[in-house]
Amino acid sequence: MKFKSIVEEIEFSKKRFQLKKDIENLFLEKEYINYETDIVEDIKGSSLTNIELKDNDLVKVIGNNGKISILSRDITTNLLNNLIPNWEKSFKVKLFYYGKIFINENSKIKEIRQMGAECIGIDTIDSDKEILQLINSIMKKYRKNYILEIGTSEYLKGILNEFYLDEIEYKTIIELINKKNKEDLKAYMKKFEKTPAREALINIIDMRGTVGEVLDKVENFYINEKMRKGLKELEEIKKYLDVNNIDSKNIICDLSITSSLNYYSGLIFKTFYHDSNKEIIKGGRYDINFDGYGDIIPAIGFSVEIDELLRNIYSKGEI
Repeated sequence: MKFKSIVEEIEFSKKRFQLKKDIENLFLEKEYINYETDIVEDIKGSSLTNIELKDNDLVKVIGNNGKISILSRDITTNLLNNLIPNWEKSFKVKLFYYGKIFINENSKIKEIRQMGAECIGIDTIDSDKEILQLINSIMKKYRKNYILEIGTSEYLKGILNEFYLDEIEYKTIIELINKKNKEDLKAYMKKFEKTPAREALINIIDMRGTVGEVLDKVENFYINEKMRKGLKELEEIKKYLDVNNIDSKNIICDLSITSSLNYYSGLIFKTFYHDSNKEIIKGGRYDINFDGYGDIIPAIGFSVEIDELLRNIYSKGEI
């Protein structure tokens, strides 16, 4: 962000500090523990998540000994790579962090400030609800009206699993869904046999509205366990929203959310303010295969784009 004067820059810095403290206090109220992640990582370090880190996006540094490292590209991956090797079964922890990630964008290094929270090892539904409560608390602290988009990776992945897709077919379908291009998707899917799965995939773009409206549209339709699991997650979330009187006008349910589909394993969400199309909070469930033999560690979390949030509320004097 460019500033007109040093006074404005210092004022902005003060407000950023205040914003961080506001969010930190919300985490502390829920008994989250602060965890500091590394800035420099081993480029050969293993990743315990399925997040896609493109080589061209990484910011690489070379030490005096010629060893290549990278500047942190994803804080959750960094955190898990540190913690999971020493993980103990039945261990539970709630963590929050403040840090920076670095992206190589158009031959320039982009530095992004983030805060975030991770619930690891805690019962799936309970942690889903607590994370949504935190997101609601952060967004409504500065503005009453905001947009929270909710989806589930499992329903769409369940439909896609009914087809034998090669890489090009998969990417084409995801791109068409992402663009909400139903007519082109319908035309592309003619190459596949007419089945309930094909019709469900074509209609996935229409599965958008309140959580209740989407559940009504779906009419409890599923043809495999993944799809059933996705619907069950949404039913639990609807109960939670109804019981806690969370304003439904702020919430949009969208079963066609495709972002990081391979990374997430359940609830997905992202938030915006009405006058911006840039994400402020994003995250979801990313359960971890603990030992490669079927033991799963439940995990869900989110990150807050600190500078994006501050830009939204600073210009209108909301902080």
